[in-house]
Amino acid sequence: MSYEHVPQSSTVYTPLELASAMVSAARGRPNSLWLDPCVGDGAFVSQMAKQGVPAKQILAVDIAPHVGALDHAAQTVRGIDFLEWAVQHHSAVDHVVMNPPYAALSRVREELLERALEVRLSDGQCLPFKANYWAAFLLAAVTCVRGGGSLVAVLPAAWDFAKYASRVRETVGRAFGEVFVVRCGSPLFPKVQEGVVVIVAFNRGGTACINRRVEVPTLVETIASLEQIAQGKVPHGTSTLRAFAPPPLELQRLDALIHIGIGAVTGDAGYFLLNEAERSEWRLPQSALRPALSRSRHLTSATIGIKEWRALRDQGARVWMFRPTEAVLQHNAVKAYLKHGREGGCNVAAYWINKRDPWHRTSLPARIDGFMSGMSKRLPFLVLRKMQGLTASNTLYVIRFKKHATEAEKAKLGVLLLTSSVRAELARHARIYADGLLKFEPADLGAVRVPVVQARKDATRVLLEATALLLSGREAEASAMADEWVTSATVTTANESQVIAERSAVA
Repeated sequence: MSYEHVPQSSTVYTPLELASAMVSAARGRPNSLWLDPCVGDGAFVSQMAKQGVPAKQILAVDIAPHVGALDHAAQTVRGIDFLEWAVQHHSAVDHVVMNPPYAALSRVREELLERALEVRLSDGQCLPFKANYWAAFLLAAVTCVRGGGSLVAVLPAAWDFAKYASRVRETVGRAFGEVFVVRCGSPLFPKVQEGVVVIVAFNRGGTACINRRVEVPTLVETIASLEQIAQGKVPHGTSTLRAFAPPPLELQRLDALIHIGIGAVTGDAGYFLLNEAERSEWRLPQSALRPALSRSRHLTSATIGIKEWRALRDQGARVWMFRPTEAVLQHNAVKAYLKHGREGGCNVAAYWINKRDPWHRTSLPARIDGFMSGMSKRLPFLVLRKMQGLTASNTLYVIRFKKHATEAEKAKLGVLLLTSSVRAELARHARIYADGLLKFEPADLGAVRVPVVQARKDATRVLLEATALLLSGREAEASAMADEWVTSATVTTANESQVIAERSAVA
C-alpha cells in the first residue's frame, strides 16, 4: 500500500520548540518505551533523543517508505500504515507523542480508508465516514498505551467543534485519568489557517477522568503551558471539568450465571488418558477415544478449537481419553487395550472405576460451554469451547451457562473475569498451597461476584486479546484492557449527561 493513498497536503511538520515541549509534557519515566506513530522528519524523535531517551526505547512508524535522517535515533519502521501496526501492538508502549495527518476520510483511499473506518470509539461504534484521519490515528494510538501511560498530540481545532469529535473526546476522556487541553488561538503550521489544540493525557486506565482546559493566544504561551504541565503544575487560567465518578456497578454471583463442575473422573489417569504416541502404539482407533484437556497448561488461549487442540496433540500432550463405545468394542486394538487394563494396566479396583458399569465407560460432564482451572499458579480465567466433543478430566472445571447465551454473552463473562476488581476478589477466595499453587473449589468460584453489564459484539475480540496478554505474563495490561471494556460497556446517555463544570480559574 503506497503512502500516496494519503494526500501529501495532510502532513504538517512540528516546530522543534513545540516538539520539545510536547515530549517534556509526557512526563517520561525511566526505562519506558516511547512511540511516534507518524514520525515524518523525526521532530519528536530528535527531542526524545535530546532528552536522553535511547534509540532502543523509541518506536517510530511511518507509511512513507523513504529513509529519514533521524531513523537511526529510534527503532524505525517505514512503509507500513500505523492503523495496521497498532492492531498488533495494543498496550505496547508507555508514552505516545504525535502529530497525526490531517485529511478528511473522504480523501483517504482504499485499504487505508477501510482501516480508518474500522477504528472503534468507546461506545463500540466505528469512526464515521465524515470524520478526519487524525481521529483514527488518535484512537488507534490510545490503544497502544499501557496502563498508567501518557499520550501527547497536536491536533486541529476540529477537536473542539467537529460533530464527530465529541465522541473522540469522550473516548480519550474515558481512557485516561487526567486530560489537559491547551488551545492555541493562532495558527502554528503554514498549511493550517486556524488555531490548534495540544492534548496531554495521563494515567491510562484511570477512572473518574479530570478534564482541564487552558486557552492561550500564541505558540509562546502554548509552550509555556506545556512546560508547566511537564513539571506537574496546572497552568494559570486553567478551567476544570470534572466528570462524576461512575455509579457503583450492580454485581451478581458467578454461580447465578454458570454451573461449575469437575471434569470427567477416570479413576486412573495413567490408563485412560493418552497422548498421540501412545494411541498410535496401541493402534487405537480415534472412535475409541474422546478429545480431552487434562492439565491447566492446556488452556492456551481464550478459545479452544480444533486448531488449538491439535497443537496440544502434536506437542505430546495427553489429550485423548479412552472411552470406547459399544460399536468399537470388537476392534482388535480396543480388545487388546481392555485386556491390558484388566491384567494390571488399570487399577480396576479403584472406587470410581469399580462402581461403573461397564468399568471402562467414564461418565462425561453434560453440555460444556467452557473450561477453567481449579488449581494453577495463575488465577482462573475462562476458556470457551469451540470444538465439538471436546471434554476434560477432573483436573479442570467444566463450565455450563445456566441460560442460553450468545457468543458475545459468553465472551463477556470471560472479559469480566479478567477485570481488576474480579481478579482481586478471586485472589481473596484462593487457597494457597505449596509452590504457590492456587486452589479453588467450585463453591469458591461460584461466590465470586462479577459486574452486570451488557454484552457487545467486540467482546470476543477483547477476550482474545486480553487473554493473550494474561498468558504472556502481562496480567496488569490484561486487566486494564478488560476494565476499559467494562467501563465503555456501561456508558449510557444518562451517564453522559451527569457532568458538572467547575469553572474556577486555577491560580
